[in-house]
Amino acid sequence: MPTILLSKGAEILLMQFHEQKGDRVGARVGDRLPQSAFEEAAAESPGVDFEGAMQSLLEGSLVRKKGEEYVLAQEGYDYLYKRTGHRVGEG
Repeated sequence: MPTILLSKGAEILLMQFHEQKGDRVGARVGDRLPQSAFEEAAAESPGVDFEGAMQSLLEGSLVRKKGEEYVLAQEGYDYLYKRTGHRVGEG
């Protein structure tokens, strides 16, 4: 399986599946979050570049867009819990 490289912004957005409603509840494949959850996370992270972050998650098949929601895919779950990726610029 190839290593997935994410920016800090993309990683923060992906973590929203793990930290729903401010609690570290863990994530499951198929979990859904509205766009507003990602907007709130970006607003709470000043200085982090979110330009293109959601697009990179979609292009990497870590999440899927269904209507107005984003759905956690198996690849996103694997990134979060199976260490099959790392943030860009880190080893």
